[in-house]
Amino acid sequence: MKKKPNKADIGVAYARLAHAARTGEPPAKVRKDGSVATKPVVWCSDVPERDVVKGCISWLRVHRIFCDRHDAGAGDFGRGYAIYGIRGAGDIIGLLPDGTHLEIECKHSRGGRLSKGQQKRMKDIRENSGIYLVVHGISELEYYDTIFSLTSRADCGISEL
Repeated sequence: MKKKPNKADIGVAYARLAHAARTGEPPAKVRKDGSVATKPVVWCSDVPERDVVKGCISWLRVHRIFCDRHDAGAGDFGRGYAIYGIRGAGDIIGLLPDGTHLEIECKHSRGGRLSKGQQKRMKDIRENSGIYLVVHGISELEYYDTIFSLTSRADCGISEL
């Protein structure tokens, strides 16, 4: 039997709908764990996430954008349970020549889920004038390049001394 929604649940649902109407975005479907579904904004070829990460790093380096692969996780490494990396950080962390912080979270080309921690990290980065992108393929990264001018920022860097 399905639980009857209370006034708070209805209020949250209306708030999400109102936000979606104001921004022109479709309302996000949130799971019980707080994660949100992601879909590519442009067509991307069907490749797994690891290939999306490798392709994005190659594309960024070809366009002279400083970046590194970031990995985070947890496990028992022989000396007890340990956590490594920055929670919620993107798969790629970089710095544009004009000083702008860049993080890219790569997802499978068909779409994926953005965890609650990743959503918080995205909000924090964007509030502090950084760029946090969720990318499903190289074609989507190139699309975002037209919006954020990543490559033209790279061309304005300081030349060699």
